[in-house]
Amino acid sequence: MHKKRFLKYIEYQKKYSSHTVNSYATDLNNFYGFCIDNEFITSEDEIISDYKIIRKWIVFLSSQKLSAKSINRKLSTLRSFYNFLLRENLIDSNPILKITRLKTEKKLPEFISDKKMELLLDSPVFSDDFEGVRNHLIIEMLYGTGMRRAELINLSVKNIDLNKQNVKVTGKRNKQRIIPFPVNLSELINKYLMLRKEINTENEFLFLTKTGKKIYPNLVYRTVNKFISFVSTQKKKSPHTLRHTYATSLLNNGADINAVKELLGHANLSATQIYTHNTFEKLNRIYKQAHPRAKK
Repeated sequence: MHKKRFLKYIEYQKKYSSHTVNSYATDLNNFYGFCIDNEFITSEDEIISDYKIIRKWIVFLSSQKLSAKSINRKLSTLRSFYNFLLRENLIDSNPILKITRLKTEKKLPEFISDKKMELLLDSPVFSDDFEGVRNHLIIEMLYGTGMRRAELINLSVKNIDLNKQNVKVTGKRNKQRIIPFPVNLSELINKYLMLRKEINTENEFLFLTKTGKKIYPNLVYRTVNKFISFVSTQKKKSPHTLRHTYATSLLNNGADINAVKELLGHANLSATQIYTHNTFEKLNRIYKQAHPRAKK
Protein backbone atom coordinates (compact mmCIF):
# COMPACT_ATOMS: atom_id res chain seq x y z
CA MET A 1 0.00 0.00 0.00
CA HIS A 2 2.79 2.42 0.95
CA LYS A 3 4.66 1.55 -2.23
CA LYS A 4 1.64 2.28 -4.43
CA ARG A 5 1.04 5.61 -2.68
CA PHE A 6 4.66 6.58 -3.24
CA LEU A 7 4.55 5.67 -6.93
CA LYS A 8 1.36 7.71 -7.42
CA TYR A 9 3.01 10.60 -5.58
CA ILE A 10 6.05 10.74 -7.86
CA GLU A 11 3.92 10.28 -10.98
CA TYR A 12 1.15 12.80 -10.33
CA GLN A 13 2.65 15.31 -7.89
CA LYS A 14 6.35 15.20 -8.71
CA LYS A 15 5.55 14.74 -12.44
CA TYR A 16 8.22 12.11 -12.98
CA SER A 17 8.31 10.49 -16.41
CA SER A 18 6.74 7.07 -16.94
CA HIS A 19 10.24 5.66 -17.52
CA THR A 20 11.40 6.94 -14.11
CA VAL A 21 8.26 5.72 -12.34
CA ASN A 22 8.73 2.26 -13.86
CA SER A 23 12.37 2.21 -12.78
CA TYR A 24 11.41 3.16 -9.21
CA ALA A 25 8.70 0.49 -9.19
CA THR A 26 11.19 -2.15 -10.36
CA ASP A 27 13.71 -1.16 -7.65
CA LEU A 28 11.09 -1.28 -4.90
CA ASN A 29 9.74 -4.62 -6.13
CA ASN A 30 13.27 -6.02 -6.06
CA PHE A 31 13.86 -4.71 -2.54
CA TYR A 32 10.57 -6.00 -1.15
CA GLY A 33 11.02 -9.32 -2.96
CA PHE A 34 14.42 -9.73 -1.31
CA CYS A 35 12.98 -8.92 2.13
CA ILE A 36 10.07 -11.35 1.75
CA ASP A 37 12.27 -14.13 0.34
CA ASN A 38 14.58 -13.79 3.34
CA GLU A 39 11.64 -13.58 5.78
CA PHE A 40 12.52 -10.11 7.04
CA ILE A 41 8.88 -9.23 6.40
CA THR A 42 5.79 -11.24 5.49
CA SER A 43 4.01 -8.74 3.19
CA GLU A 44 4.60 -5.54 1.23
CA ASP A 45 2.35 -3.66 3.66
CA GLU A 46 5.13 -3.76 6.24
CA ILE A 47 7.77 -1.02 6.45
CA ILE A 48 11.41 -2.02 6.65
CA SER A 49 13.04 0.36 9.13
CA ASP A 50 16.22 -1.58 9.92
CA TYR A 51 19.21 -0.21 7.99
CA LYS A 52 21.01 -3.54 8.43
CA ILE A 53 18.47 -5.18 6.10
CA ILE A 54 19.29 -2.57 3.45
CA ARG A 55 22.97 -3.39 3.84
CA LYS A 56 22.22 -7.09 3.35
CA TRP A 57 20.35 -6.15 0.16
CA ILE A 58 23.41 -4.26 -1.07
CA VAL A 59 25.59 -7.32 -0.42
CA PHE A 60 23.08 -9.46 -2.33
CA LEU A 61 23.05 -7.05 -5.28
CA SER A 62 26.85 -7.05 -5.35
CA SER A 63 26.84 -10.85 -5.40
CA GLN A 64 24.61 -10.62 -8.50
CA LYS A 65 27.44 -8.71 -10.23
CA LEU A 66 25.55 -5.41 -10.35
CA SER A 67 27.82 -2.41 -10.82
CA ALA A 68 28.30 0.15 -8.07
CA LYS A 69 26.56 2.69 -10.27
CA SER A 70 23.47 0.48 -10.63
CA ILE A 71 23.35 -0.22 -6.89
CA ASN A 72 23.65 3.49 -6.10
CA ARG A 73 20.72 4.19 -8.42
CA LYS A 74 18.62 1.64 -6.53
CA LEU A 75 19.67 3.24 -3.24
CA SER A 76 18.55 6.59 -4.64
CA THR A 77 15.09 5.06 -5.16
CA LEU A 78 15.02 3.86 -1.54
CA ARG A 79 16.15 7.28 -0.37
CA SER A 80 13.22 8.94 -2.12
CA PHE A 81 10.83 6.28 -0.83
CA TYR A 82 11.93 6.68 2.80
CA ASN A 83 11.80 10.48 2.53
CA PHE A 84 8.19 10.07 1.41
CA LEU A 85 7.40 7.78 4.37
CA LEU A 86 9.04 10.28 6.72
CA ARG A 87 7.02 13.15 5.27
CA GLU A 88 3.84 11.10 5.71
CA ASN A 89 4.79 10.43 9.37
CA LEU A 90 4.90 6.68 8.73
CA ILE A 91 8.44 6.38 10.12
CA ASP A 92 10.39 8.34 12.74
CA SER A 93 13.77 8.27 11.03
CA ASN A 94 15.22 7.47 7.63
CA PRO A 95 17.30 4.24 7.75
CA ILE A 96 18.94 5.04 4.42
CA LEU A 97 20.89 7.86 6.13
CA LYS A 98 23.09 5.19 7.70
CA ILE A 99 23.95 3.77 4.27
CA THR A 100 26.99 5.06 2.38
CA ARG A 101 26.93 5.19 -1.40
CA LEU A 102 29.31 2.81 -3.11
CA LYS A 103 32.41 4.32 -4.68
CA THR A 104 32.26 4.46 -8.45
CA GLU A 105 34.87 5.10 -11.08
CA LYS A 106 34.27 8.43 -12.79
CA LYS A 107 34.19 7.92 -16.54
CA LEU A 108 34.33 10.72 -19.05
CA PRO A 109 31.38 10.76 -21.46
CA GLU A 110 32.22 9.26 -24.85
CA PHE A 111 31.51 11.34 -27.93
CA ILE A 112 31.99 11.31 -31.69
CA SER A 113 34.30 13.89 -33.24
CA ASP A 114 32.75 16.66 -35.34
CA LYS A 115 34.77 15.47 -38.32
CA LYS A 116 33.28 11.97 -38.13
CA MET A 117 29.75 13.34 -37.66
CA GLU A 118 30.12 15.57 -40.72
CA LEU A 119 31.42 12.59 -42.68
CA LEU A 120 28.36 10.55 -41.67
CA LEU A 121 25.74 13.23 -42.25
CA ASP A 122 27.14 14.20 -45.66
CA SER A 123 27.47 10.60 -46.86
CA PRO A 124 24.91 8.80 -49.07
CA VAL A 125 24.11 6.13 -46.45
CA PHE A 126 20.57 7.43 -45.92
CA SER A 127 17.96 6.43 -48.49
CA ASP A 128 15.39 8.92 -49.85
CA ASP A 129 12.31 6.93 -48.85
CA PHE A 130 10.27 7.63 -45.70
CA GLU A 131 12.32 5.48 -43.32
CA GLY A 132 15.63 6.69 -44.75
CA VAL A 133 14.74 10.37 -44.36
CA ARG A 134 13.25 9.70 -40.90
CA ASN A 135 16.42 7.93 -39.75
CA HIS A 136 18.55 10.75 -41.15
CA LEU A 137 16.42 13.26 -39.23
CA ILE A 138 16.70 11.25 -36.01
CA ILE A 139 20.51 11.43 -36.20
CA GLU A 140 20.51 15.11 -37.20
CA MET A 141 18.00 16.04 -34.49
CA LEU A 142 19.89 14.30 -31.69
CA TYR A 143 23.23 15.72 -32.84
CA GLY A 144 21.87 19.18 -33.65
CA THR A 145 19.87 19.73 -30.45
CA GLY A 146 21.36 17.42 -27.81
CA MET A 147 17.92 16.27 -26.67
CA ARG A 148 17.40 13.00 -24.83
CA ARG A 149 15.97 9.92 -26.54
CA ALA A 150 12.68 10.15 -24.59
CA GLU A 151 12.38 13.82 -25.53
CA LEU A 152 12.86 12.98 -29.20
CA ILE A 153 10.26 10.20 -29.11
CA ASN A 154 7.67 12.47 -27.48
CA LEU A 155 8.10 15.39 -29.89
CA SER A 156 4.91 16.42 -31.64
CA VAL A 157 4.69 18.20 -34.98
CA LYS A 158 3.47 21.36 -33.25
CA ASN A 159 6.69 21.49 -31.18
CA ILE A 160 8.64 22.40 -34.33
CA ASP A 161 8.81 26.07 -35.34
CA LEU A 162 10.38 26.20 -38.78
CA ASN A 163 10.13 29.99 -39.01
CA LYS A 164 12.05 30.60 -35.80
CA GLN A 165 14.15 27.47 -36.32
CA ASN A 166 13.65 26.05 -32.85
CA VAL A 167 12.00 23.13 -31.12
CA LYS A 168 10.10 23.04 -27.83
CA VAL A 169 11.23 20.08 -25.75
CA THR A 170 9.57 18.65 -22.64
CA GLY A 171 12.26 17.18 -20.43
CA LYS A 172 12.51 15.62 -17.01
CA ARG A 173 9.86 16.65 -14.47
CA ASN A 174 7.89 18.06 -17.43
CA LYS A 175 10.21 21.07 -17.66
CA GLN A 176 10.10 22.71 -21.07
CA ARG A 177 12.92 24.40 -22.93
CA ILE A 178 13.45 25.91 -26.39
CA ILE A 179 16.39 24.65 -28.46
CA PRO A 180 17.48 26.37 -31.69
CA PHE A 181 18.53 24.27 -34.66
CA PRO A 182 20.55 24.97 -37.86
CA VAL A 183 19.20 25.74 -41.34
CA ASN A 184 20.10 22.32 -42.75
CA LEU A 185 17.91 20.71 -40.09
CA SER A 186 14.97 22.87 -41.20
CA GLU A 187 15.39 21.61 -44.76
CA LEU A 188 15.50 18.00 -43.62
CA ILE A 189 12.41 18.46 -41.41
CA ASN A 190 10.50 19.86 -44.39
CA LYS A 191 11.55 16.91 -46.52
CA TYR A 192 10.45 14.47 -43.81
CA LEU A 193 7.10 16.21 -43.25
CA MET A 194 6.29 15.93 -46.97
CA LEU A 195 6.89 12.17 -46.86
CA ARG A 196 5.05 11.92 -43.54
CA LYS A 197 1.88 13.29 -45.16
CA GLU A 198 1.75 10.22 -47.39
CA ILE A 199 1.16 8.05 -44.31
CA ASN A 200 -2.54 7.84 -43.50
CA THR A 201 -2.40 8.83 -39.84
CA GLU A 202 -3.71 11.45 -37.44
CA ASN A 203 -0.90 10.75 -34.99
CA GLU A 204 0.40 13.99 -33.45
CA PHE A 205 3.91 12.72 -32.80
CA LEU A 206 6.64 13.90 -35.15
CA PHE A 207 8.53 10.65 -35.54
CA LEU A 208 6.49 7.70 -36.77
CA THR A 209 6.99 4.17 -37.99
CA LYS A 210 6.02 3.40 -41.59
CA THR A 211 2.68 2.13 -40.25
CA GLY A 212 1.92 5.52 -38.69
CA LYS A 213 2.63 4.60 -35.08
CA LYS A 214 4.80 6.48 -32.59
CA ILE A 215 8.44 5.34 -32.68
CA TYR A 216 9.80 3.45 -29.68
CA PRO A 217 13.09 3.55 -27.70
CA ASN A 218 14.70 0.48 -29.26
CA LEU A 219 14.05 1.78 -32.78
CA VAL A 220 15.94 4.98 -31.94
CA TYR A 221 18.79 3.05 -30.34
CA ARG A 222 19.16 0.67 -33.29
CA THR A 223 19.08 3.57 -35.74
CA VAL A 224 21.81 5.52 -33.95
CA ASN A 225 23.96 2.44 -33.37
CA LYS A 226 23.70 1.37 -37.01
CA PHE A 227 24.67 4.67 -38.59
CA ILE A 228 27.37 5.70 -36.11
CA SER A 229 28.99 2.32 -36.81
CA PHE A 230 29.75 3.61 -40.32
CA VAL A 231 32.21 6.17 -38.93
CA SER A 232 33.22 4.92 -35.48
CA THR A 233 34.39 1.67 -33.88
CA GLN A 234 33.96 2.89 -30.31
CA LYS A 235 31.90 0.66 -28.00
CA LYS A 236 29.25 3.18 -26.98
CA LYS A 237 27.11 4.29 -29.92
CA SER A 238 23.81 5.23 -28.30
CA PRO A 239 21.44 8.23 -28.56
CA HIS A 240 23.06 9.58 -25.39
CA THR A 241 26.43 9.49 -27.16
CA LEU A 242 25.06 12.09 -29.57
CA ARG A 243 23.94 14.19 -26.60
CA HIS A 244 27.50 14.00 -25.27
CA THR A 245 28.77 14.92 -28.73
CA TYR A 246 26.48 17.96 -28.91
CA ALA A 247 27.61 19.29 -25.53
CA THR A 248 31.30 18.65 -26.15
CA SER A 249 31.12 20.29 -29.57
CA LEU A 250 29.49 23.43 -28.14
CA LEU A 251 32.06 23.79 -25.38
CA ASN A 252 34.97 23.07 -27.72
CA ASN A 253 33.78 25.91 -29.92
CA GLY A 254 33.58 28.45 -27.10
CA ALA A 255 29.97 28.21 -25.88
CA ASP A 256 29.29 29.48 -22.36
CA ILE A 257 28.82 26.57 -19.96
CA ASN A 258 25.70 28.12 -18.42
CA ALA A 259 24.12 28.38 -21.88
CA VAL A 260 24.98 24.72 -22.55
CA LYS A 261 23.39 23.80 -19.21
CA GLU A 262 20.12 25.42 -20.29
CA LEU A 263 20.20 23.83 -23.75
CA LEU A 264 20.72 20.37 -22.24
CA GLY A 265 18.00 20.88 -19.63
CA HIS A 266 20.31 20.15 -16.71
CA ALA A 267 19.00 21.11 -13.28
CA ASN A 268 22.51 21.66 -11.90
CA LEU A 269 25.70 23.03 -13.43
CA SER A 270 27.66 20.08 -12.01
CA ALA A 271 25.95 17.78 -14.54
CA THR A 272 27.24 19.97 -17.38
CA GLN A 273 30.75 20.41 -15.99
CA ILE A 274 31.70 16.82 -16.77
CA TYR A 275 31.97 17.87 -20.43
CA THR A 276 34.66 20.41 -19.57
CA HIS A 277 37.03 17.48 -18.95
CA ASN A 278 36.80 16.56 -22.61
CA THR A 279 37.44 20.13 -23.71
CA PHE A 280 40.41 20.36 -21.33
CA GLU A 281 41.90 17.23 -22.88
CA LYS A 282 41.63 18.84 -26.31
CA LEU A 283 43.22 22.09 -25.10
CA ASN A 284 45.98 20.10 -23.43
CA ARG A 285 46.77 18.27 -26.70
CA ILE A 286 46.80 21.57 -28.62
CA TYR A 287 49.15 23.09 -26.03
CA LYS A 288 51.57 20.15 -26.22
CA GLN A 289 51.58 20.26 -30.02
CA ALA A 290 51.87 24.04 -30.42
CA HIS A 291 53.67 25.59 -27.46
CA PRO A 292 57.49 25.57 -27.74
CA ARG A 293 57.98 25.15 -23.99
CA ALA A 294 55.64 22.15 -23.83
CA LYS A 295 58.08 20.05 -25.85
CA LYS A 296 60.93 20.52 -23.39
